[in-house]
Amino acid sequence: MKKVLVIQEDIIIKKILERLVGLNNYTARAIKSLDELNIEDQQTNFDLIITDILFEGIAPLEFVSQVQEIIPHKKLLIVTNMGQDKIKKEIYALQGISGFFSVPIDLDEIEKIIQAYR
Repeated sequence: MKKVLVIQEDIIIKKILERLVGLNNYTARAIKSLDELNIEDQQTNFDLIITDILFEGIAPLEFVSQVQEIIPHKKLLIVTNMGQDKIKKEIYALQGISGFFSVPIDLDEIEKIIQAYR
């Protein structure tokens, strides 16, 4: 079974994404921040990471770079409360970004991306 990591501080969005991933036959691991990563997470090759970019004490681009460095994965999807076009363009300029969704999130579009990796 394919594995997805959800990193999201917002409890409601985290639960929605975790449920959406599960409904699409993926194994989901949902955490609040990178502080909750364990050794197993860092050794797992996730098929998809769905993450926010707003975390206290770290700039959005730096956070994305850290995720890309420390967690093996195939695709990275951003789901965030930050909707600034400048940040969106900078994130898309990075390699390996599969999508960027700001709140209010379009669950149908996110589900299409999730289903594309089956």
